[in-house]
Amino acid sequence: MQNKETDRINARVQHDVKVRAQIELEKNGLTISEYLRIVLTSVANNGLPEHFAQPKQEVVDSIMEMTDAMTNDKSLSGGTSKEAFERSLRE
Repeated sequence: MQNKETDRINARVQHDVKVRAQIELEKNGLTISEYLRIVLTSVANNGLPEHFAQPKQEVVDSIMEMTDAMTNDKSLSGGTSKEAFERSLRE
C-alpha cells in the first residue's frame, strides 16, 4: 500500500478504554491504528451511517412525554421536583 502523504492523528481516551479496545481488536487481528484507518476511510468515502446521531427510541419517547406534559401543563410521572425526577430515573 503506497501513500502519497500521511498525517498523524492524536486522540486522548481513558486508559482502560484503550486497553479494552486493544484486546477486542487483537481478537480480530487488528491494531488501533488499522481500525481507525478503516473507520476514517469509510467515513471519508461514505459519510457517517444514516442514523449515527439519532437518539434511541426510548429517548425520543421521553422527550415527547416531557413536551406533551409541558404543553398541557401536566406533571410528569417522575415527580414535580428535580429530586423526585432523578429518584424515579434510578428506580
